[in-house]
Amino acid sequence: MTPLTILLVEDDNIDAMEFRRALKKSQVEIAEIRVCKYAEEALQTLEAWQPGCVFIDYQLPKTNGLELLKKIKRMAPNLPVIVLTSQGDERIAVEMMKAGAMDYFPKSEINAEKLTKAFHTMNQMFEMERQRVETQKELSEKEEFIDKIALLSPNIIYVIDIEKWTDIFHNKQIWDILGYTEEDLMAETDSIFLKIINIQDQIRFRQHYRHIRQSVRDGEVVEKEFRLKHKNGSEVWIITREVPFKRNEKGEVQEVLGTAIDITRRKFVENELIRAKKDAEEASRIKSDFLSTMSHEIRTPMNAIIGFTDLLLDSDFTGQNQQYLNTIKYSADNLMVILNDILDFSKIEAGKFDLENFEFDLREKLGYLQQTFEVKAKQKNIELAFKVDQDVPEFLVGDAYRLNQILVNLLGNALKFTSVGFVRLWVMVEKDHGDNVDLKIEVSDSGIGISEDKLNIIFDSFSQAHQNNASKYFGGTGLGLTITRKITEMMNGSISARSELGQGATFCVYLNFRKSVKPMVKSNVNITANFTLKGYRILAAEDILANQILLKHLLKKWEADFIICNNGQEVLDTIETQQFDLILMDIQMPVMDGIVAMKTIRKLHPGYVNVPVIAFTADTFAERTPEIAECFFNDFVTKPFKTEELIKKISRHLLPV
Repeated sequence: MTPLTILLVEDDNIDAMEFRRALKKSQVEIAEIRVCKYAEEALQTLEAWQPGCVFIDYQLPKTNGLELLKKIKRMAPNLPVIVLTSQGDERIAVEMMKAGAMDYFPKSEINAEKLTKAFHTMNQMFEMERQRVETQKELSEKEEFIDKIALLSPNIIYVIDIEKWTDIFHNKQIWDILGYTEEDLMAETDSIFLKIINIQDQIRFRQHYRHIRQSVRDGEVVEKEFRLKHKNGSEVWIITREVPFKRNEKGEVQEVLGTAIDITRRKFVENELIRAKKDAEEASRIKSDFLSTMSHEIRTPMNAIIGFTDLLLDSDFTGQNQQYLNTIKYSADNLMVILNDILDFSKIEAGKFDLENFEFDLREKLGYLQQTFEVKAKQKNIELAFKVDQDVPEFLVGDAYRLNQILVNLLGNALKFTSVGFVRLWVMVEKDHGDNVDLKIEVSDSGIGISEDKLNIIFDSFSQAHQNNASKYFGGTGLGLTITRKITEMMNGSISARSELGQGATFCVYLNFRKSVKPMVKSNVNITANFTLKGYRILAAEDILANQILLKHLLKKWEADFIICNNGQEVLDTIETQQFDLILMDIQMPVMDGIVAMKTIRKLHPGYVNVPVIAFTADTFAERTPEIAECFFNDFVTKPFKTEELIKKISRHLLPV
């Protein structure tokens, strides 16, 4: 197969990178690939360069893939175009196919095998196009074979008079498709055409040809789908491609030359796609319900763990106890970062992680991380060693949480698959650029290692290098290294692995961080110390005892006048006789939940129109739920919450600026 040239129109760098990766793994030789981020850039490129095929992202800035496809088809009608979409909407695919797309791929399904098949199909199309050109040349040279070739064509070929509504010429393919024999045609004569057109579509036929008569230019191709009736009464779908063939004295199109193909099978597939879409939506709903429930069940106890840890940190603990509390808080905070990513599975599938940018002490973070894994290492009698070269800057600027998540995954795997020996982490400077630095982070172990044939797949989703030992090593989901790679690439870094079976493994992560302009000032002053709600009346609704205790402690500390209710009904009973400045409302409660209570307040208590209501929820999907959106909560606080976050939300709606 001739090496292909490819134009990729994609504004998302990560998606473009994933496409290149799949392309590199395909079994097709690629001569050149160019990437454009915008439709205008792609059209300008096509004016000067003709690729073998084009891949278009449906969602583009300022326009969409459908409009770009139409413009490309006007520029190069025969240029194969494949649509990429992340929406999973088959209606988009149908519209793009109607507009001339060769195929469409959901982005989540792009892989080397699929691309290889597409390119082979494309090569067959090129070959068919080459044969068609040769056939046309032969037809022009040998006019005597025109009738024979037309009759033998696999497509329906016809010429009709749309002014007199009569048939001028057609080959026999249409009758084979519709199940009619020569005898049937001889018996039916002229009335046969009225029989094959669906009564419901006759108006569409006439409107279609009225448009061609009045609006279509010579050489312009018009495509249209129609239903015809099979001899047995079933429906046969065809797609026609027609051009003006002859005009009358008024300049109106009189005769039309057309070809048509049977797309009944494709229509069946479209209907299957619609049904599959409905099934997928139902599966997505079930998944969302599951994630919502799991989110609530995990986040509710985590709220107490993080909240009471914050309270203890404000106490007079010193020395080792203070260090233990800091380690608990550090681990809990990072657990929540990981939990948020896992619960929002759609974000993981799309690879869209939010990155933060803040100053942090690398050695301090690594110290907490080492304390976190030391217990497990000691239980397995494994040496756990952390080494940071002296020339590694003390203070860096970047996303310490994501760095931690990378290292947690790598260290967790190393300890998991190591029974004897060591697990070591080594941070070194790969290259110093002055105001920023490239760090090389190695995580090595003396564990069971990875065979060479598995090294290429360990970063793929749901892939495990030791599936046969899953019961011994508690196999897991196989998402850890995939997430690690995605986070690394989002941070503009890279990750690689080297190993031999039975000889341990080493993972190398390369990341760039900015150096801190000035040393980070560590302050022991509690930033919440001066916050006060003195003079304000607060009504809080929460059914979990541990969370009630936490709220009581905070509200007392802030000198607020408050009442704690166990459910929504108690809230309604309380506001009948008392006025409050702020309501903190948990969404999931027994007797009456926060949704019903909020709707009742908005509807039946006009005195609370201007009273802010902040929703507490352990459901990460709550704000997206239409039912909750209709309640018009003023803000949301997701459990487990940080004290600083709650202060920020309260201050935004209650305290004067």
